[in-house]
Amino acid sequence: MLSTAPQGAEPRGGDNVRLYLWDRATDKVGRVSNQAVMTQSRFGSAIDKLDLRGGADRDTSAHSCRQGIVEDNAPFVWLDDHRLLAVTLPPGEVSIAVDQFAKRYRAAAQDAVRLREGALATASVVGSGTARTTADPNVTEAVVRTFDVRAGTQFTIGSVPAYPFRSGLTLSISPDGRLLAIFASTSALQPGGEPLPNAREYAWTVERRLGFADLAPGTKLRWSIMPAAARLPLELFGWSPNSRSVAFRARASASATETPLFVAEAADGTVTSLAPLSVGNEPADADRFRASPVRWISNRALLARGADGKWWWLDRSGRRSPMRDVDGVPAESVLRGRDGSLVAVNGTKILKLAESNAKRVKVSDLGGDGMIMMPAKSDTPSEGQLLLLRGTDGQFRLTLLDPRTATAGASMPAVGGELLDVDATRGRLLYSQSDQTGISLHQASFANGEQRELLRLNAGSNQINWGEARLVDYRLADGQSVNAAVILPPGYRPGQRYPTLLWVYGGYDVQSLANDFLTNPLQPGLYNLRLYAARGYVVAVPSMPLDRSKGNIYAQLPVGVLPAIDKLVALGIADPDRLGVIGHSFGGYSVLGLLSQTRRFKAAVAIAGVSELASLYGEFDPLAQGFRGIEHEKSDNWAEVGQFGQQVAPWVDARGYTVNSPLTYAKGVSAPLLLIHGDADIRGNQSQAEQFFYSLYAQGKTAELRRYGGEGHGLSQSPANVRDAFERTIAWFDRYLAAPAGASGGRK
Repeated sequence: MLSTAPQGAEPRGGDNVRLYLWDRATDKVGRVSNQAVMTQSRFGSAIDKLDLRGGADRDTSAHSCRQGIVEDNAPFVWLDDHRLLAVTLPPGEVSIAVDQFAKRYRAAAQDAVRLREGALATASVVGSGTARTTADPNVTEAVVRTFDVRAGTQFTIGSVPAYPFRSGLTLSISPDGRLLAIFASTSALQPGGEPLPNAREYAWTVERRLGFADLAPGTKLRWSIMPAAARLPLELFGWSPNSRSVAFRARASASATETPLFVAEAADGTVTSLAPLSVGNEPADADRFRASPVRWISNRALLARGADGKWWWLDRSGRRSPMRDVDGVPAESVLRGRDGSLVAVNGTKILKLAESNAKRVKVSDLGGDGMIMMPAKSDTPSEGQLLLLRGTDGQFRLTLLDPRTATAGASMPAVGGELLDVDATRGRLLYSQSDQTGISLHQASFANGEQRELLRLNAGSNQINWGEARLVDYRLADGQSVNAAVILPPGYRPGQRYPTLLWVYGGYDVQSLANDFLTNPLQPGLYNLRLYAARGYVVAVPSMPLDRSKGNIYAQLPVGVLPAIDKLVALGIADPDRLGVIGHSFGGYSVLGLLSQTRRFKAAVAIAGVSELASLYGEFDPLAQGFRGIEHEKSDNWAEVGQFGQQVAPWVDARGYTVNSPLTYAKGVSAPLLLIHGDADIRGNQSQAEQFFYSLYAQGKTAELRRYGGEGHGLSQSPANVRDAFERTIAWFDRYLAAPAGASGGRK
């Protein structure tokens, strides 16, 4: 496990992330090493993305610290029952999980010392073109090590490139456990005037390198030399069964969208073309959770899903043939058993595939709903068995599938929640459930379907009066039928009109109340809409359809909002004279955009919003300070402007940026506006809020700007800041909408 627990003279809360081991026999936890391990940043453009595969569990997907959380991939993996492979940092470096927001303060403190002493310059230099600067190797390298926890020894495999921004480091252990394939990011691709293809998929914006190493002391890294057709490696797919080769896809140039397949030999790094088949422009980030579209069938043949969704059989000589039986089958529904058997699920049919041209050789029909397949997770998994997951309305059923015979056992009764782990040998599984009654951990048996609750947390939450949630349908001006999610305050009285807050987010589509993201009662902090309802407000989330192909996003913002207001007023729920609007991120932009297009709102709060797109395009990321030489490469705003309808740079389409910027229309704003922004926001500098505030200040209009030091885009670094932002928001609406009569907390 990973921990920041301090030892010795280390400060309270710890100064780094290190590897710890829990011993089941002694029930003791101890530190494996004092070396810091690489970790991922969270909530935005991730730093140090990780993807460690293989080892003792033979899993071909990234080893994760938490089930289903792609931002928490682990920097370690077990090689066997006593050896670990881990990615550590050079001496003096700090894991980004604890350093993401602190690094810039350390850099500023260093500058303060230099200023006081007056001997060293404080310049931070970045360059472009022939003057391009490079990164400090100490912060763009990682050290791969193995730890023998039984013998208490370790050895270093080697230092590998670990360019920190927008991509990641993949380490894949061969099936025989003797070799390591390394897929490392080395630097960013410098834009050359034209937009990079697929630019919002970060792996397409960096250069990567493929290499190999023996998992033994004294090894020497072997880096492959890429042919012209594979100049930019993009994604590693995995090892051949005999542990001699790996498959990967690559591009010939930064502007190429075709990604043909290649094979590299572990012994000498030789690279050869596999077949003229492009996997397409799918995501390739190390932390993107998706099944591989390429699988080895044998040492000579592979199964690959092309850009058009069709599956192909390929061999090392370049031959290929279509697999029409499985056309359209998603990649997660094609799996390999421990014995090498390959099976696919198409609808309700299980197809067993042969090695020769991957022809179908047997079919079983399970009936019922469509299925998603996943490997059985267990300390001692049964050989050749897979787990079959059948989902219906959030429920899942489990059964064991034998890929050798393409038959499945009986299904256990349906349960709902998040599947955590499966012990196929003992026939039991663990799953969790999270709702308004708390968080619980359950065990279920395959044999009889018996379910047992093992643990329950936050049980007191079932004492909270959450307020009633409703789904309200309404029509847009063009006749389209859409929905709004509405949360009524506790003690709501039908026939009484209430002050109403609209939480807006351009492009959001309310489908139902089940699993709705914005109205989830377990949302944290100021994003929990039940908190506003508990203060006596009706809170509504309207659908806000956007057609980004039209270019003018700004003008489309009111389309889904104003009819929602009309419907709530017509239902006798909303007081038309006490309407407020609030939003975060793109929702903050939506708030600013709505204020100049309607005067129906009497107060507004914009959190972490964007007001001026041309300046957004080139802003540096405030958390890049301290990454000397590459500070300008951390920002991805040049790609993020696409969500505002901009596909080219501002000097190519200055008008497009102007007409979609709320700052352009600040003269039309009349509602009192509270702007909330963190000074470490990576999605838009606090200057975005400052510019809009100053435009209102210069006009003598009512506005307040609250800037939170050290806070990022989510405003979640300090509990004090979370409380303050919420209370100031409520106070703002109470002031300008008149506090709801009898407003109180939400306890029954």
